[in-house]
Amino acid sequence: MIIEKIVYFESGGRHNTDDALRLSRERAVERGIKNIVLASITGFSAERALDIFKDVGVKLTVVSLRGPSGSPFSGFPETTRLRLLKEGHNFCYATDIKYYFPEDVQRTLRRFCEGLKVCVEVTLVATDAGFLKPGEEIIALGGTGRLGYERGGGLDTAVVMESIGSKDFLNLETIFGKKEERRKIKEIICKPR
Repeated sequence: MIIEKIVYFESGGRHNTDDALRLSRERAVERGIKNIVLASITGFSAERALDIFKDVGVKLTVVSLRGPSGSPFSGFPETTRLRLLKEGHNFCYATDIKYYFPEDVQRTLRRFCEGLKVCVEVTLVATDAGFLKPGEEIIALGGTGRLGYERGGGLDTAVVMESIGSKDFLNLETIFGKKEERRKIKEIICKPR
């Protein structure tokens, strides 16, 4: 039996970023997890992750979006991207990776919270980009998007899960044997209520 705490934030949004990262750092150290995947659109979450995870021996993979000039998704700072790469971490734009994530699945995950959908999506992108080995236990962080949420942006959701490529995501039989051996989200570290 494993007993772990789950932290529920009163609301989603940027104000939970440091707590979500600290809780994830604690769980990574406890579980010996070496890969952390997170979403960062403006660079804020990536910068906070670089500070909070330094000296822990984990590799960060930051997934961002590249949007049209002037859109709210076109602002990831080049200085932050270069810092990530210089410090040995990974970075990619989800818009540059061809991945499959059915809309019905996205809507279902949003019923738990927006951040859970983002956690799964950045894991699919990072695995399809070749930064993660399928089946590897990782921590994924996502958040409540900036658009449509009064206090959105930043990180507010974190899970321990197995990485998987998008082509295998819906195939529960990719690992044969007992149901509990199939790829899955293993633990919720934190999320908004």
